[in-house]
Amino acid sequence: MSVAQSFVGTWKIDNDASENLGNYLEAIGLAGDMIEGAVQAETYVEWSVNGDKITQTMKAKGNSHETTFTLGNEFSETLAGGRVYQTTFTEEGGKLVRTQKGSPYNCTSTTELVGGQLVETRTCESSPPVSCVRKMIRV
Repeated sequence: MSVAQSFVGTWKIDNDASENLGNYLEAIGLAGDMIEGAVQAETYVEWSVNGDKITQTMKAKGNSHETTFTLGNEFSETLAGGRVYQTTFTEEGGKLVRTQKGSPYNCTSTTELVGGQLVETRTCESSPPVSCVRKMIRV
């Protein structure tokens, strides 16, 4: 079973248990009003697997962003604020690793199951690097 298969289902981000998201979003160049909304929004993340295709859908405040990918295959991804990255997902040591190359900085995130929670750690390769942690509970 792949790591992503263990994520299948719907997860709610626990904003109270998450750390440093606002600083991370500022470091990657997100606008101030978007940062405030992202930090406070009730956000759900849905994972599904269909063959070798993995889909992650984030939903918050009537907005939705869907990313479908195949492990190891680089693709172009446009995120909030118009940021464009060349993204690759891999599995490493029981974690799903997302590597994003683009402007203003390259970023990496790891997602893993820890004590029944889905924990995502994001790092922006700014100077100095900025990281955040988002914790999710299955709903």
